[in-house]
Amino acid sequence: MRTLVCVLALCCLPSPLLAQGGDGFRADIRHPANGSIEIGRIGFSDLVRSKADSFGEAELVRLADYLRIDLERALIEANWHGVAVHKTVLTVTVLDVVPNRPTMQQIQDLDGAHYTTHANGGASISAELRDAENALVASYSYSWFNPDESAGEGYGVWTDTRQAFDRFAAELATSLGIAPMPRS
Repeated sequence: MRTLVCVLALCCLPSPLLAQGGDGFRADIRHPANGSIEIGRIGFSDLVRSKADSFGEAELVRLADYLRIDLERALIEANWHGVAVHKTVLTVTVLDVVPNRPTMQQIQDLDGAHYTTHANGGASISAELRDAENALVASYSYSWFNPDESAGEGYGVWTDTRQAFDRFAAELATSLGIAPMPRS
C-alpha cells in the first residue's frame, strides 16, 4: 500500500518547481509570424517520459493527439493554419501532466488503484515558433493545474489536462494577432 501511495504521488502531483512557478501563459515574441503556422513535433519532457512507465505509452500518444487537435482548432479559427509559401512551424513540449484519475495502465498495474480516485490535474507546456529559415519567431510557456479541491465529480482521466491544452492553444492563437493571410 505504501508503494501505491508513493507511485500515485509521483505521477499525480505536479513537480514542486512547476507548481511554484505559477499558472499562466507567457509569450516572448521576437517578430511577427509571416504566414501559415504548421504544427510540428509534439514532444515530452524527461519528467513526462518517466511518468509514461506508470501511465502507459498509449497515454502519451493520446495526449499528443489531444494537444494537436486543440492547436489546429485554435489556429484555424484565427486563420493562422493553412497552406502558405512561407511556413512557420510550432514545436511543442509537454513539460508535465497530471491526470485527474488513474489511467487504465495504472489501474491494471497498481493494487488499490481505482477509477474513483481523484486528483487535481493539469499541464505545463512550452513551445517555439520558427520561420522557414529556422529563426526563432516566438517562444511560449503555459502552466495550469486545477486549484479547485472540490472539482472532479464526473471528470475523466485527462479532463484538467485537456482544459490546460485548450487554454494554451487559445492563448497562443490570440497572442499572434491578426493573421496576414486571406480569410475564408
